[in-house]
Amino acid sequence: MLFYLGLMYNKSMNKKKINYFKSADDFSVPYLEYVPDDKTKSAIVLVYEIFGTTKHIHNFAEKLAKKGYLVYVPDIFSRIEQEVNLSYDKSGFKKGIYLKEKLGWDHPVMDVVALASLLKQRFKVTCLGFCYGGSIAWIATQKSFLFDKSVCYYGSSIPDFLDKKINNPTMVHFGKLDTGIPEEKVEKVKSFSKNQEHDLIVHEYDNADHGFNCEDRKSYNQESANFALEKSLQFIDKSYD
Repeated sequence: MLFYLGLMYNKSMNKKKINYFKSADDFSVPYLEYVPDDKTKSAIVLVYEIFGTTKHIHNFAEKLAKKGYLVYVPDIFSRIEQEVNLSYDKSGFKKGIYLKEKLGWDHPVMDVVALASLLKQRFKVTCLGFCYGGSIAWIATQKSFLFDKSVCYYGSSIPDFLDKKINNPTMVHFGKLDTGIPEEKVEKVKSFSKNQEHDLIVHEYDNADHGFNCEDRKSYNQESANFALEKSLQFIDKSYD
């Protein structure tokens, strides 16, 4: 069953009912919810790229829900503009960078943790993010003790945040063709992993560029995307108890 911005999307009426959660500063943040038809394995807070709530994010959340995961997608840009859905081109990139820089890191990390706290009452919770969202998931992993797992896809800023340990098992995915995250930066993350109390698993993909998981980008690489998803779900399902 698919829910949009909280609940419920009625196709016949073409309307959305928006639900909100209160973040730590009492700001009301809208969210998307995707509910499995069958028994829920665990929950995932899915954090989008700088392009916002694109079709890619909807498709990926649907895919996760079909595999048994309850998925919440916080609209972290809503503090500036709600329901951002940008195109994967220069204009979309420019606006996305503007929103990211205006918003900063503190508020989106706080919002992600606040939303996860609602899920944590009933489920084990993973924070999973792409690009900008992957970096947010990484920082949230360092600042919070709430998550059971974290999965970070090509988070460009991850190598810039290696000053604090991770507080839960974490998996990161990088494409070797990604010039924005060159090999020397990936090596820093690998070195960082050696001194952690929790597992930090680094996967690299030979023929993959930045955004390799997104079917709407030129850099989409189906083989790498499928492999990364398989490894991610195995990791999420793995028990560390």
